[in-house]
Amino acid sequence: MSAYNFEEASLKILFETGMDEYGKPQVTTKTYRNVRNDIPADQIAVVAQVIASLSKYSLHEAKRSETEAIEF
Repeated sequence: MSAYNFEEASLKILFETGMDEYGKPQVTTKTYRNVRNDIPADQIAVVAQVIASLSKYSLHEAKRSETEAIEF
């Protein structure tokens, strides 16, 4: 039977750095690796907000990405 095995997770924080000529927000990203897989979403949200509070740019979005290997 096959199964998923957690390999790694990362947190990507998107900061709004301004607006383009069409009025759409311009964003830049910062990625933090080695995020544990057992952390609840509300705690990751708090961490993203705290990190964003240290930046001169406003928080646009935060994403968590996870990589899993398939065990055969």
